[in-house]
This record gives sequence, C-alpha cells and structure tokens, in this order.
Amino acid sequence: METLFHLAASMYTVYRDDLAVGMLACTFLLMIAALFAVRRCRRQIRELTEKTREVTKAVLSQGGRTKAGEAAGRPSAAETAGGGRPAAQYRDEELFGNVIREIFP
Repeated sequence: METLFHLAASMYTVYRDDLAVGMLACTFLLMIAALFAVRRCRRQIRELTEKTREVTKAVLSQGGRTKAGEAAGRPSAAETAGGGRPAAQYRDEELFGNVIREIFP
C-alpha cells in the first residue's frame, strides 16, 4: 500500500504542471460547451416568443369574429349569473388554448 502512495506522490511531483494544464483545458472545453448550450436555449426562447406574439396577434385580430361565436355557443348573462362561468373566462381559456396549440403542434 505504501508503494502505491509513493507511486502516486512521485507521479504528482513529476506531472504536476501537466495535470494543472489538463484541468485548465478541461475547464475551458466545458465552458465552451456551456456557452453553446446557452446559445441554443436563447435561440429557442426567442423563437418561442416570436411564435407567441404571432399567435396572440392572430387571436386578437379575430376578436370581432369571436363576438358572434360567443352569442351562438356561449351562455347568456342570465345563465352566467346563475352559476356558470363568465364570458371573460371563456375568452381567456380560448386564447390560452390557441396559444398552446400553436406552440406545441
């Protein structure tokens, strides 16, 4: 066992500088890999934000058309007062559903 410790100590004294350079090189390579990963994630976030904006604009531009759809398929004010959900909540759910469907086809 002492011979192994002696071998390790002698290897350390002989290759100390090489070990330090190797650790620095590994650190440098890991930093580069992390930068590439962050770059890819930022690009994906930017694309997702652009898609969300486009979908939100499309949904908001269809606001006039959804008013007619609400009158046909949604409960009236009297029904919502009797325990149903308000029409504003239906619009929010519809907008959220459309955004999610566009982002994750």
